[in-house]
Amino acid sequence: MTNPLQQSLIDEAAAGWAARRLGGDAMDEAGFTRWLDENLAHAEAYDRAEAAWSLIGQGAGAPDLLAARRDALARARRPKVVRFDRRLAAAGLVAAVAAPLGGAWWWSRRREDDQLIQTALGEQRTLTLADGSRVTLDALTVMRVRYTPGLRSIDLVAGRAYFEVAKDASRPMRVRAGPRTVTALGTAFSVRREPRETIVVLAEGKVSVSNHESTAALAVMHPGQTMVLGDGLGVSPPSAVDLDRALAWRRGQVVLDNVALADAAAEMNHYSTLQVVVADARLRTLRVSGTFNAGDSAAFVEAVQSYFPVRVEKRATTVELHAAR
Repeated sequence: MTNPLQQSLIDEAAAGWAARRLGGDAMDEAGFTRWLDENLAHAEAYDRAEAAWSLIGQGAGAPDLLAARRDALARARRPKVVRFDRRLAAAGLVAAVAAPLGGAWWWSRRREDDQLIQTALGEQRTLTLADGSRVTLDALTVMRVRYTPGLRSIDLVAGRAYFEVAKDASRPMRVRAGPRTVTALGTAFSVRREPRETIVVLAEGKVSVSNHESTAALAVMHPGQTMVLGDGLGVSPPSAVDLDRALAWRRGQVVLDNVALADAAAEMNHYSTLQVVVADARLRTLRVSGTFNAGDSAAFVEAVQSYFPVRVEKRATTVELHAAR
């Protein structure tokens, strides 16, 4: 999260990049790319600035834009300004217009080939991308979509998504998750991004897995296989997986197979405002198996109680698990 001062500085920088990039002036493309990659907030701010630039050209006579222009010009006419710089004036106007571009107005006007998509706690969503590919997002997922004439690029920042890729031999789809990239042409697979690893499950077709920005494949996967890709150097080969269980989350189910209680609780917490807290360290490594409906934390807690000596303390938004005395 950024504080208001940081956001203001980011918005000003984004407006400057937009003014140079869209105004036809020479710019440092490598520096611009580095700036975008530094922080997800940079890319979001640049998208707002770019949209504002386009909007200025399309509706310069709108009352809100006229007011923004007056404010920008007033800043430009302050005594300390000794010369007029077209790029700075444009950047000021873009920043002034881009700042209010939040909420529904902004999301309704994003380009379909350049999107930031997020799901909330307990939310699952299926949507069709600009090329006809379908993607299903699990709860608490953050994904960026960037399409160019030669590449379909997805950046899975956090969470899990299932891709049904439209065939296009001239334009592969590449899903980046951490330091790894999954490349496909026409296939169906899921990618899950965890803090220190990425998990790929292939349902149909064939995909190659590589390090980001590398053409050398670490492995080629076939249907019914999974790979767990740690962020370190070591990579385990593909292994067989039960697709019905591995993709059960798409049906609104949480399948736990000999999972540590702490991890099981964290999984259930993706789908419910009632958060399960393993308050006693002695309970964290207990192993749990079972199938639960996503969001049914009460049933999960009841099952844990029936198998382990656990004491439950219920609060307004949490259920704490303690070792029975």
